Amino acid sequence: MDTYPASLEEKLGFDVLRQRLSDRVMSPLGQERLDRMQPARTMEWLEDELVRVEELQAAFEYDESVPLNHIFDLRQVLKRAAPEEAFVGPEDLRNVRLVLITLRRLKSYFERRRSDYPNLASAVERVTPLKEVETHISTVIAEEGGVRDDASEELGRLRRQIKKRQNELRGALDSALREAMKQGWATEEQATIRGGRMVIPIRAEAKRKVDGFIHDTSATGQTVYIEPSACMRLNNEVSELKSDERREVQRILRKVTAHLSRHQHDMKHNLKALAQFDLLQAKAGLANHLEAVVPKLNDEGIVDVIDGRNPVLQLHFEAAKNGKGPSNPIVEEDEEGPREVVPLNLKLGDGFETLVITGPNAGGKTVAMKTVGLLSLMLAYGMPIPVAPHSRFSLFEQLMVDIGDEQSIEEDLSTFSSHVSNLKHMLKNAGANTLVLIDEAGTGTDPDEGGALAQSVLEHLTRVGASTIVTTHHGTLKVYAHEADAVENGSMEFDQNTLRPTYRYQQGVPGSSYAFEIAQRMGLESPVLDRARELAGGQKTAMENLITTFERRNQELEETLDRAKSEQRKAEKERERFEQKWRKIEKERESFRQQALEEAERIVKDANARIEQTIKEIKEAEAEREATKKARENLESYKEDLHSDVEAVRSVDGPSGKQEEPEERSAATDTGTGVSGDGASAPSKQSGPIREGDRVVLDGGSTAMDVQEIDDEEAVVVMGSMHMRVDLDRLTRVGGPRQEPETGYGADVSMTALDASPTIDVRGERVEPARQRIRHFIDDAIAAGLNTVEILHGKGTGALREALHDDLRSRSDVTEVRKAPIEQGGAGVTLVDLA
Repeated sequence: MDTYPASLEEKLGFDVLRQRLSDRVMSPLGQERLDRMQPARTMEWLEDELVRVEELQAAFEYDESVPLNHIFDLRQVLKRAAPEEAFVGPEDLRNVRLVLITLRRLKSYFERRRSDYPNLASAVERVTPLKEVETHISTVIAEEGGVRDDASEELGRLRRQIKKRQNELRGALDSALREAMKQGWATEEQATIRGGRMVIPIRAEAKRKVDGFIHDTSATGQTVYIEPSACMRLNNEVSELKSDERREVQRILRKVTAHLSRHQHDMKHNLKALAQFDLLQAKAGLANHLEAVVPKLNDEGIVDVIDGRNPVLQLHFEAAKNGKGPSNPIVEEDEEGPREVVPLNLKLGDGFETLVITGPNAGGKTVAMKTVGLLSLMLAYGMPIPVAPHSRFSLFEQLMVDIGDEQSIEEDLSTFSSHVSNLKHMLKNAGANTLVLIDEAGTGTDPDEGGALAQSVLEHLTRVGASTIVTTHHGTLKVYAHEADAVENGSMEFDQNTLRPTYRYQQGVPGSSYAFEIAQRMGLESPVLDRARELAGGQKTAMENLITTFERRNQELEETLDRAKSEQRKAEKERERFEQKWRKIEKERESFRQQALEEAERIVKDANARIEQTIKEIKEAEAEREATKKARENLESYKEDLHSDVEAVRSVDGPSGKQEEPEERSAATDTGTGVSGDGASAPSKQSGPIREGDRVVLDGGSTAMDVQEIDDEEAVVVMGSMHMRVDLDRLTRVGGPRQEPETGYGADVSMTALDASPTIDVRGERVEPARQRIRHFIDDAIAAGLNTVEILHGKGTGALREALHDDLRSRSDVTEVRKAPIEQGGAGVTLVDLA
């Protein structure tokens, strides 16, 4: 994208965003890349850059910390390391090691997360980890800087010798100082250093009484610093040892520097990658701060801003709210203007190429136009923008603006002349893929002539297909926009009740300047206003009145639409609530049906077993009359019980009212039990509230069930081994508690999937209590038949996550423990698959 004029960034406010990026870069590498940053020229580069920033936004927001701790500009270090026998200092080598650690960790971080951040993983592919250089430096340079004592055997020996001789020297000095103090010659009680030699302070008049060499005299001349003769040999030895130490340190540093120098090429490429990530992290950090996203891109010149916020206004109001920050020229507002950004919804290029925005002064026309330009420029720089995700933007080849007064004394340009100069450039260079922004078109000269000139310019720009937005007060341009093809009106809303701008943009509606209304609100006398209306002429006043009436009706319609939308949202919420309730009932119905089928299968199995047992008893009794009679009586009694159980299962009604009949019933009939298909008669209803233990029927059915538990407006009902949770208003009381417990099969108290929660939150808990809760939680989930559960533990230090993972992996009933996807919480959430 080419831009015009040179001051375009300042006119749109991008200089503020560039400064915010500068505040966020971490090194001169990133700053230099920011200074050279230019708008995109190809859609391919723009799409790649935006995806990289978007992925880094997600990593910052949802994942573990991105390892970008140490970013240093090492280019001068590499330059000093290049000559043969050169060496660089310990602090520089320490920075080299820290950068290599950052590069290695950065590469590993995104390669391990390639499925989440594929574009960033591709970006780190060109990074060459130099582990051997990093290791070599770490064996020589200490963590806090300086050459390690064990960098070589010789260095270690020299430093031990230096320490030993310094201790001996200190002892000799202390002895000499004590003697001088005893004689009253010393001025202080501590030895010091002068010219690199250890000395003692002696009064000037006593200097001849101490045998030694005078190294210095105090500023007053009252103290001399003497190296005692007994210490000279030790001082000389220390000096010689330190000289040997320096030579050994230089030898070691030359060796490390030579190793580094052999990897100059790789290091330069690594620094380029680091500079790229420095700028990327600044873009991603600012985007997250602005809650910015990547909109849908197109190459058709279409701009569809949905809930767009001017980022400069956003930052300005934020700074003002915090009591800091200077005023910003992009803020068009009076003393009672907005303190929060009013979202902008504006279309351009979809059915029309030119947009004429009108409305009152200080109503937000220029801000709306600048917002479109600023968002387009941000996007071209590869920066997400603060709009709704389904907004649409195009990458324009050119962005041209004529905003503000550029009159120049040096060039003898008036306000009008400067506008004409800009228009001349636009008319000459604008084309089909150009975005043109013109503020206050036709101003600076005679209104009639200025309006005619502005219309002529718009006609040309529309003809060549440029996407154009202009702001104006000229009524002729409103009429032109209404009548011409590919040209559309737009305006800033004005509240006619309060006579104040609302800063909301209206598409397709021309706006009035409201000059007389605003003047009246400001207290201008009525006779003056009446005379002004008279001078304005009846036709102009009639047109303004027509626009005013149109705006008032449009405002009323907007309010009606807002109320309708509010009612629609309420209806949708109510529909969602009923749909959720229906889904719950469907789930209960399926669960109840499954339990009924299992119960029927059990009844059939028991029936077959009882028949076989009866036949066996008859055979064993060898047809004895009494034994046979007794067996048949037992079988008949069991048939009656079996008939009741089967009828209960057959008459189970799901929430839909459809009767469910187990297929296994035919098997029972085939055994010769003679089970009848007739249903039992419906129990009679009884008045009174439903209590725990009562007998009830569901949805007017004929099968009686026991109420096991009542919780608010729901009840748990039991029939045989089947349980179901239903709303109380679906139950009808048909009797009180049973006097005696039913024979046969007791209630099954196993937990169902409806009762078990698939999620548990242990964030902020200590390890041991969290472990206990997770163990019970997993037991309940397995009992309920859940396949996968979710544990929320947060990121923190990772200690809690690791402890829980160890516990979970030790269980035989856990098949897999894995990190949740980014959109479900990433490293802060663990998913557990159960056997």
